[in-house]
Amino acid sequence: MTKPYYEVKKTITNRFYFNLKTSEDEILLYGETCKTLNQCKQQIIFIKQNAYDYDCYQSKITKTNRYYFNLLQKEDIILGQSNKHNTLEEKELAIASVMLYATVATIKIFNEAE
Repeated sequence: MTKPYYEVKKTITNRFYFNLKTSEDEILLYGETCKTLNQCKQQIIFIKQNAYDYDCYQSKITKTNRYYFNLLQKEDIILGQSNKHNTLEEKELAIASVMLYATVATIKIFNEAE
């Protein structure tokens, strides 16, 4: 069984982003796009530093009553966003999963062809 991981990829506009994935390839957190690979890696470091702090999670609700959250760095900088969830309980479980997996996840960098 593989460990959770940060999947880092390059966009067609040569920017970088990551997805935090479970060992079953479920996306837990979508990263913001960055200009460079080093900025993307720095964003992952910030996530690892902030993932345990429940105060860094900003809960949101869509106009269609679906729940999601942003993981924030200090000064309200968004580091990542979750999937949309049907219930508050599902959203809270997703936060717990990010808290659990974010610090132990490895980083895998994929090239454009993958």
